[in-house]
This record gives sequence, C-alpha cells and structure tokens, in this order.
Amino acid sequence: MGLPLISVVVPTYNRAHLLGEALDSVFSQSFKDYEVIVIDDGSTDGTEAFVRSRYGDRLRYLKQENRGISGARNRGIELAQGRYIAFLDSDDKWLPEKLEKQAAYMEANPSVGLLSTRLYRYPIVRGEEKREQTEICPPDFPKGFLELLTGKNYVPTTTTMVRRECLEKVGGFDPELKVAEDWDLWLRIARHYGIFCLPDILAEHRDHVQKTTQNLFKVYDGYWRFHEKMMRLFAADLPDFKAYRRRAISFEYLLGAEYLRHNKIRPALRHLWGSVSRDPAIGTYFTKNPKSLVSVILAFIKPYFALLFAMIGRGIELLIPERRQLTKPRPGAERRGNCP
Repeated sequence: MGLPLISVVVPTYNRAHLLGEALDSVFSQSFKDYEVIVIDDGSTDGTEAFVRSRYGDRLRYLKQENRGISGARNRGIELAQGRYIAFLDSDDKWLPEKLEKQAAYMEANPSVGLLSTRLYRYPIVRGEEKREQTEICPPDFPKGFLELLTGKNYVPTTTTMVRRECLEKVGGFDPELKVAEDWDLWLRIARHYGIFCLPDILAEHRDHVQKTTQNLFKVYDGYWRFHEKMMRLFAADLPDFKAYRRRAISFEYLLGAEYLRHNKIRPALRHLWGSVSRDPAIGTYFTKNPKSLVSVILAFIKPYFALLFAMIGRGIELLIPERRQLTKPRPGAERRGNCP
C-alpha cells in the first residue's frame, strides 16, 4: 500500500466533546486517499480513551506534553506522509467534498503552495450551535504576499491545505507566537509560492468560550510579538514601514492597558512605557474622530494618564511591603500554553 496523498493533522486539547464531530467529518469525505493524525496536546478530559475506543486504528493518535497549538501542529507535520497537509481544528468540521475539491485543484495548479476554502461560522452557546447567527467567511482573500502582509489574515486555518515541499522550505509554525502563528506561516509560504482560496463553502467553524480570542492578554501580546517579527523578517517588503511599526506599538499599548485594568502594575508600567517611548503619539492611533481636535487631544493624552496611574501604583507597591508581597508570583509557578 502506497503513501497517502493527503495527511490530515488534527491538534486537540480538552475537546473530547467536540473532537468526534471533527473526525467524523473527515471520515465522511468523498475523497479517501488520506491519513488522519490526531495530536493530543496533554488533554485531561478523557480524549485518549474516547479516540482509541471510537476510532481504533482508523487514525494515528499521539499524546504529548502540552506545548501549545504550534507544537501540536508541528508534531503532526513531522509524522505526516502525504504530499499535501491539511489542517483541521478539533472544534471545527469539514463538508464532504472538501478534500476532493482541494486535491483536484492542487494537482492541476502546481505553482500554488497554499489553498483555502470559504466556511460557515457560527457560535456555540452553552453547548448549543447557534446556526441562525451563521456568517460566511472569509469576506475576502489576499491576492498574494504583500496584501497578506499589510492587510488582515483572511486565511482560515481549518480549511487550509499546504504542499509538503512548502513546509520543508520555510519551516513550520512558530511556537513562540501564542496567536497569529498561522498568519506567520502563511506569510512565509506566500513569500515563495502562490496562495488561493476556493469560492466553495467547505467547512464549519464554531466559536466558543475556549477560543484564544477570549484571553485579551494573550491576544494583545501575541499580535504585538507577531508584528515585531514581521518587521524583522520583511522590513524591505513593507511599503510603509512607519505605519506598520505603529500598528505593532499599538498592540503593546493595548497589552499594557489590559494589565493596568487587572491591577498588574509592573507589566502594565513596562508595556505602557515601552509603547509611549517608541511612539509618543500612540494614543492618536485610536482616535475615533480624527477630524475633531478635541477627540485627537483626548486620544493623545489617554496613554499618559494610564502611564501615570501605573507609576502611582508601582510607587504604592514599593512603599507598602504587604501589597508587594501579594503581587509577587509564587515560587515555581509556571505558565503552560493551551491549544486555543
């Protein structure tokens, strides 16, 4: 028996209640020349027992210590044997012709390295799918590298199929990025290969409370680090480097403001000062009405008020030992990344 044409990589973390629907949508595909690789990123909810009892040797299952979504996907890529690698998040589903249509397109268009499709998107509330709130995504798709770099990430990961040779050339997902790790990889691929999105709606994406976007600390920190990395990698490609740099700084400011809102004074002070020192007028980036002088002035001074409050808070921490002790992290405390 030869190698499969497509390797389907499914990372998962504590989603046994949703994983079955995702995997069933793969096994219901009209195209059959594929393998399924499930990477369990340290689940504690009975995922392993569920997968082994329900699917047995129909798929390849590997459990690892929690490394985050990038670590899980990269492990799946390492194990993959197919010419093409398709990614499916464990809380999403594919429609039956998804792999068939993508395989046909990739075989007919060898210059395309990354292929996506459109999808249905709807929320899950208290375990119930709210299909009446369905929208079709993405609203647009980047025509190439530059549009993807300077625009938005309209490349839905759960529909994406990539040629193995692309990943061998540019590498996998960056585990240092807690969000936008997919955007980073798509850009590295688009720098050398064509990218395209089929107009067909071939997947379903479900929003729920476990999504990474619910954690604003992770979101702001992730997008700040992502934009900083892009400036290092693609500075010469940016048509307006200053504008892009300002976008990066805006996320550091939002991160500092979020820390301040949660009374985490030291990181708030560090990031607020970092953003204001790099762009003294960063507040105007968020001006709601740029034609109003009052609106511009208020937006300009807002970061300085936030910085002042952070400085006062830090002063109180230094003056009151009890408060400083309360804010110190416990010895040995460690952060663990979770799949979004």
